[in-house]
Amino acid sequence: MILLKLFVPYRMVNLATRISHAFSQTYRNQFSLAIPDWRLLACLGEYERLTAKDIAELTLMDKSKVSRAVKQLADRSLLLREQDHNDNRAAYLSLTEQGWELYSQISPKALAWEEELLSVLDTTEYRNLMRIMEKLENQVIKMATHNPEKEQSNSH
Repeated sequence: MILLKLFVPYRMVNLATRISHAFSQTYRNQFSLAIPDWRLLACLGEYERLTAKDIAELTLMDKSKVSRAVKQLADRSLLLREQDHNDNRAAYLSLTEQGWELYSQISPKALAWEEELLSVLDTTEYRNLMRIMEKLENQVIKMATHNPEKEQSNSH
């Protein structure tokens, strides 16, 4: 029998969901952004120029969520779409001046929120957390590579 409070996948998904929803309060009301909108904005803020496919891979969001976020941000003049001349199916996305302004307003709030969240950890605990997350991420990738059918059936 699985005890959910001891089952690591369950605990991690719940924690990630709680963190995502709590963090979204820093931008949802003041800046009228949904979670996918912020993720897209954050990706373009870091990488500057990406395709929607790149963003889907970086954020693990499905393509339809990325497409909706692209439309939302484009409608608000926060991002530009530039057609790839070598591949008409692909378009590069980047932030407009307004997009950069919004990103620069939210980023300090995001870092302050993260700092408050992590304030319960000392330096050693923080380093251990980062190491553990990297190990688990690498293990999941390795497991998916060795058994891709399992990941496909578990993703639904």
